[in-house]
Amino acid sequence: MVLNNKILRVLQMQPRDAHTVQLYKRYNTLPIPELHNYQIFLLVHKLLYNNNKLPAAFDGYFVPNSAVHSYSARSSSDLHLLSPQTAVGKKLIKFKTSQLWNRLPDQLKQIRSPNSFKLQLKNYLLNKIC
Repeated sequence: MVLNNKILRVLQMQPRDAHTVQLYKRYNTLPIPELHNYQIFLLVHKLLYNNNKLPAAFDGYFVPNSAVHSYSARSSSDLHLLSPQTAVGKKLIKFKTSQLWNRLPDQLKQIRSPNSFKLQLKNYLLNKIC
């Protein structure tokens, strides 16, 4: 991450103490941890709305709350979270990804178009790093 910030400063001819948030915004890119989250969000979106584009091994990997509960609730667009019994269980990609997805605003989670989702998600993450 430090190297990434240095590269952005050099490319934009900014001093060493320049704030990195503006550098990322000018290049319309995300810091590495946010890029990681962005890719996770894209995977979940594909699984929920375009699962025919992923290998069969991912079928049923993430379960929306709407498939678990028969009633309509605020959290129906969230992913169902199983309670891990161990500290290791809390670190599993299945649990961490569900937590991350559930923190997204509902209007983002309900976008079905992959291109529209990518654009709106990137804007959301860029605004979040401010």
